[in-house]
Parts: sequence; structure tokens; C-alpha cells
Amino acid sequence: MHNIKKKLIIIIPTIAVLLIAIIITILYFTTDLFKSNEELFWKYFSQAEGMTKIIDNDKVEEQEKFKQTSSYIANGDISFMLSQGENSLKQFNATTTSRHDVDTNRTYSDVILKNGELDIFKVSYINSGDIYGIKCDEIFGSYVGIQNSNITELGKKYGIENMPNSIDKNEYTNLLELTDAQKQYLIDIYLPIVKKYIPKDQYKKVKENIDIDGVSYTVNVYKIELTGDSLKSILEECLNTLRTDTETLMIVSEKMSKLGFGTEDTDTANITAKIDEIIGKLKSTTIQDSLAISVYENDGNNIRTQMNFGSKISIAYEKVENTSRLSIDVSHEKNMVESNNEIIDLDEITGSSNAISRIIIEKNINNNETTNNIQIVPDIQNLEENINISLSFSAVQNDNINNSYIITLNQFEDDKKNNATITYNNNIVKASDVEEIEELSGSNTAIANNYTKDQFTGFIKNWSNIFIDKLSEKMTTLGLEEISAELDKVNIE
Repeated sequence: MHNIKKKLIIIIPTIAVLLIAIIITILYFTTDLFKSNEELFWKYFSQAEGMTKIIDNDKVEEQEKFKQTSSYIANGDISFMLSQGENSLKQFNATTTSRHDVDTNRTYSDVILKNGELDIFKVSYINSGDIYGIKCDEIFGSYVGIQNSNITELGKKYGIENMPNSIDKNEYTNLLELTDAQKQYLIDIYLPIVKKYIPKDQYKKVKENIDIDGVSYTVNVYKIELTGDSLKSILEECLNTLRTDTETLMIVSEKMSKLGFGTEDTDTANITAKIDEIIGKLKSTTIQDSLAISVYENDGNNIRTQMNFGSKISIAYEKVENTSRLSIDVSHEKNMVESNNEIIDLDEITGSSNAISRIIIEKNINNNETTNNIQIVPDIQNLEENINISLSFSAVQNDNINNSYIITLNQFEDDKKNNATITYNNNIVKASDVEEIEELSGSNTAIANNYTKDQFTGFIKNWSNIFIDKLSEKMTTLGLEEISAELDKVNIE
């Protein structure tokens, strides 16, 4: 009995310690309890990865798969509206049609400018195999285009080096994509370098109340601030590491090759030599501005990441539920000179002032539609002058797609607000069969690849100038003299 009691005295505390260790471990990995400010900063900062995919649209990829495997027909309506002041409103409309034959892999599209119900100008497009061509019967009775093969030789004709032999749009779409293994490798190699130059006492934590889209949030804010000297040290060590980092150099080389760059830019030895040049320039450079990063956490989620590089660049990324938003402010000198009571931008000036340009990119996702909105503000001192782009892509539902696109330009001239809006709605439906699409070849298409530079350049210049003249005439017919006057200024030499 004595021995049993003795064993229990040893076993019970051991079990208790083990249970406490297990509980602490669970709490550590499932909650923020016991984690340092440094650990929490990087934990929530990593959730801001979505800012690199703010432009992506999941519905576009879904639609592309549908188009590649299905024949379809599409119909669309384009509306252009121009308002100048309060009492002037002009507009024109156009229609579009498209069809794709999955058996021949040919696609036809056209756009027809309308005057009421009357068709007044038509441009058509065909992709047949690797030939892409457009046609306007009022200018030339055949298609004019390019063949997406042996592009390297075509580029040489025009003095363009390092052109790929053919262009695959999917390669460019996924150019910045990295595999999970590549991402982890870069984190393992380069994040420790960054952390090395941030003292642990630089990691701060405060509580704040913030507002996003009219909703108030109580957040934990994790902050760091890197001096210019620290930034320089980080850049130098990262570059010195990169110059001997074979795996990352191969990733860079691969991406450069896909862009069509030649050996001079894709050979890893040449890339290393250029890195050495950058390091040399960096050594003689002084970085005066500091970098401040703040991460706003609410209920275990990073809902805002704010980065400020001095007063020059401010970047904010917000992610709440199905909406994400990236806002970038860039401060720059606005060169101006005053003459005859007018302000004119010049390259060489007698005075200057600061302006802040802003771009806001927003993505809204729901089950059936994803919308990307982009706003560009040249100078935030005048927020009413801006460019707005809205692109909405639907899911494929019952073999049917509905997309809409809106571009709006707002500006002031002589204290009068001018507004130009282009709206395009397009419906795509799967089809069991489609009207035959013409096959393009050298016999019915003026293909750039088949001509010398002088032959094709002279032809396409004439074609383009006639196209502009014809379009200008149509704008006058529609009462849009302002657009016609701007087109008349264009002359392709």
C-alpha cells in the first residue's frame, strides 16, 4: 500500500503537468493567448495576401472554361452618353453579336454603330486557328490581321527583339502566380532577413475603434516602423542573398522568359550581374523616409492593413466579409506655371506644388456575380474629377452568362462638369450549333506576317487613317461634333 501511495504521489502531479501543457499548447495554437506582439503582427499581416489578388475575378476563369468547351452565341448593347453642363446631353448606341464554334475553334464578333434603328458603321472580327483579323467593309473588303506563329521573325522585321514565337494569353494571366512550395521557400529565406532588422520592442499593440463602410469595429492594432537605414539594410541583405539563391533566380528567369526577354535578361549569370549593379547603387543611396505598417485585427481576422512610406506613398487594404478594397495614394510634384490667368502644366516650370493621386480597386463577391471596381483620381484635392470602371461577371447558370461593364469619366472645364459614360451589357448562351464562321487564310486576309515591313506598314497606316476619318463622319452624323473634332486631330504617320 505504501508503494502504491508513493507511485500515486508521483503519477498524479505528472498527469496534472501534462494536462496543463496540453491545454496551454491548444490555447497557443487556437488563440492569441501567450503570443508575443511580434508573432501576432506577422500572423495577421500574412492575411493581407489577398491584396495581390484584388484584380482577380473567379467568374472570369469559370467563363473561360465554359467558352473553351462549348459553342455559344452572344448579344450585347453599348450605350455612350456625353453630358456637358446641365442642359447638354448627347448619346449613341451600338450592338454587338458573337458566336463561337467549338468544333472548328473559330470565333466571330462584330460591333454595329446605330443611328436609331439604322446601321451606319460595322466592324467585324474573326479568330480562325492562329489567325486574328478585323474587317470594315467601308475601308477594305477583306480581313486585316496577324498570325500568332513565328512572331519572333515578325518582331525582327520591325526591329523588336526578344519576341516569343507565339503569344499564349494564359501564360501572361498566370505570370505572377507562384506555387505553394515556391511561396513557402521565399518566406523561409527572406522573412528572417526582414525580422532581423526589426527589434522586438518595435512591435507595438494598441486598441482602437475604426469605421469601414459605415460599420464600427473595435480592433487590436499591431504596428511596426522601419527607419530608412533599416530598410536599406534589409534591401542590401535580401539582394546579396538573392544573387546566390539559385532557386529564386530560376523563378525570375522563368518569368522573364515568358515575357519574351532574351538571354541577356533571362540567363541567371546576367541577372546576378544586374543585381550587383543595383547593390552598388544602393550603397551610395540614402533612404530618408521610414516605413510604417499597421495591422488591424478584429475577431481573429485582419480587416485592414495600412502601409505608409513617409508622406510619399500610402497603401491601405481592407477585407470585410465579401468585399475587399485596395487604396493607393501617391504624392508627387505638380509642375505648373501661371500665364494669362491660366494654369498650364509644363516640363520646365517656374513653380511647383504637391498633388496626391489616388487609385482605389475594390472587389465584391457573391455566389452569382463578382464585380471589380476601379477608381482613378488624378488629384484628391478635386475628388469630383475621376475615372470609374466597373466590371461585373456572372457565374455560368443554366448554360447562360450575363456580364456588364461601365466606364465613366468625370471632369470640369470652364467650371462646367462634363461626364462621359460607356455602358456595355452582354449575354452569352450555349448553342447546339452556330452559323458557319469563315476560315481566314492568306488568300482572304492581309496577314502582317506575309509582308515586308514597308509593305504592311504603308497599308495599315492608310487603313487606320481611313478608319478614323470614317468614324469621325459617323460621329458628326450622330451630332457628336466634339468627338469628331478630337478624331480629326489623329493622324497616324
